[in-house]
Amino acid sequence: MVASNQALPAAAPAIAPRPAAPQLLVAGLSLIAAAAVLTIMAVSAVSPDDQIKWGAVALAAFCFGLLPLMAISAGGTGLGLASWRLGAWSLVWGALAFGLASISWIGTVNGAPAEILPASVPRALWMIGVAMLMFTAGYCVGPWRISAGRAQRAVGRLSLRFTDQVRGPAVPWLLLAAGLVAQFGYALLTGHLGYVGNVQASVSTASGYSQYLAVVADCVPLSVAAAALRAYQVRTPAAWLTLWILFAIAIAVGAVEGGKESFVDASLAVVIPHTIARRRIPVGAIAAAILFFLLIVIPFNQAYRASARGAVTLTTGQAVAAAPAIAGQVLASDVSPAVLTQSAQYLAQRIRTIDSPAIIVQRTPGQIPYSSTAELLIAPFADLIPRILWPGKPILTPGYQVSQEYYELPANVYTSSDVTPEGDLYRHGGWVPLIAGMLVLGCVIRILDEVTDLRRSAHGALLILLLFPGIVEAGSDCASLLAGIPGMILLWLIVVRVSFARRAVPAPP
Repeated sequence: MVASNQALPAAAPAIAPRPAAPQLLVAGLSLIAAAAVLTIMAVSAVSPDDQIKWGAVALAAFCFGLLPLMAISAGGTGLGLASWRLGAWSLVWGALAFGLASISWIGTVNGAPAEILPASVPRALWMIGVAMLMFTAGYCVGPWRISAGRAQRAVGRLSLRFTDQVRGPAVPWLLLAAGLVAQFGYALLTGHLGYVGNVQASVSTASGYSQYLAVVADCVPLSVAAAALRAYQVRTPAAWLTLWILFAIAIAVGAVEGGKESFVDASLAVVIPHTIARRRIPVGAIAAAILFFLLIVIPFNQAYRASARGAVTLTTGQAVAAAPAIAGQVLASDVSPAVLTQSAQYLAQRIRTIDSPAIIVQRTPGQIPYSSTAELLIAPFADLIPRILWPGKPILTPGYQVSQEYYELPANVYTSSDVTPEGDLYRHGGWVPLIAGMLVLGCVIRILDEVTDLRRSAHGALLILLLFPGIVEAGSDCASLLAGIPGMILLWLIVVRVSFARRAVPAPP
């Protein structure tokens, strides 16, 4: 016998009706065929702009074509988007960030991207296409079953001990307090809070505790997710009020850090529990969130960053103190289609991820020799060693290093360029590490998708929320991506034990 409030009424997030496997196969092969035609058009085009345009659309079609094939491998129950499978969303993000967003590269390019030759972009698009194919192959037919079964059994023991019910109204607030203490503790130790403050410290000094604080800081979006799960479970006014207060706090804290991703994380923390409870993705709510993001979040972020690092670099305290006035100016300004258009153009340029692979294939190995392939095996394990145990551990800032090495930016320009796993693999030896590495990455993501399967338990929603930004957006190097996963899993296990009610009597295995 189990606790009477053991689970959400809807643990399976699939959308009905579900496309059958033959339909998915036809759709996937059709898109891949269209991608082949578009690739021929790109190759035969004379103008570099046309090559980029057709190549970008071809890559997007190819990624969308791989999506149904991945869904068939996972059971053919829809495309996997409503199940929040990381593999499926990685292909969608690849189609947008590597594919369609690359069209924004056409035209006048200012700043660091001006170092990239137009001919390098089609080469990079081709490289990403091969990488996505290998990623899908590793996800679908790689040896993921060797570890997936053991991982599923370990996670299954959580479901035997804990229900899907959040313990009580205090849980979201406790998680929020832990996250805020970690964030502001990190700011005190490092001298900077996200984008603002003494950013030089992030590449020159490091504390033995900052690594742990950075992980615990993710309790802020987890608090929103816990509040959302509880709101859908108890459906009381107090629970809904708690959810929206925590949602607003998470957005406000992210805003004063100078980041935009916190708004996305907080939105996902509401959307994923909604998908579990209602068995559908809230398309209307997502559209409203995108509109708010374009009209309010992006204009505020641009104005705030310009103020924080203008003619005079503000301290963390000064930047935070200036945030309310900047927010008031943005809210008081006219909300017009022009603002929407400008923000959309800015967003397309910001999510565009082809620049890093393009500069890497352009300069490696002709101008910059390949890095040691052995680093790909050693770096993730070195990254996992706590600084407390290794006081002299080098400060790993691959994005900052790429900015200097490939874009030739001076050392006093503290900016971190996207590296991407694809670009990182290629710069460590070329095609062989790229193909092998993407196969392995596909296997790893498949294991995580099997572990976080929402059809088994709502517990996986919290791990998806932790992993989604780093894995799906994938702007970091391979070592940072892989080394970050164990810490997220450990945090998730602790949060599950703290947040969910125990079963009155353990469920039978």
